[in-house]
Amino acid sequence: MRSGNLKHKITIQSYTETQNDFGEVVKGWADLKTVYSSITPLSAKEFFKEGVQAEVTHKIEMRYFDGVKPKMQVIYGARIFSITSVIDIREANKTLQLICKEVV
Repeated sequence: MRSGNLKHKITIQSYTETQNDFGEVVKGWADLKTVYSSITPLSAKEFFKEGVQAEVTHKIEMRYFDGVKPKMQVIYGARIFSITSVIDIREANKTLQLICKEVV
């Protein structure tokens, strides 16, 4: 992977549940790691479900690091991407490819 292609600074976040001082469960997102990546749109579709909704999928490629899983999310600026699939290219532990849906 050429470093010149990694021009998008993203933050990987994992879902967390903690308890506050009153014992209530607080759900949220915690930053896992900030890295540089490439983001490529794959497809877009609109569908009718209680109004018109859009679904956009993207491929995000970055250098490998352990711990990225589906159900995590990617933050890029003001945009949020939900990770649906994590692929270790050639099982070489060098490049990760994330297939994501943009949260609209």
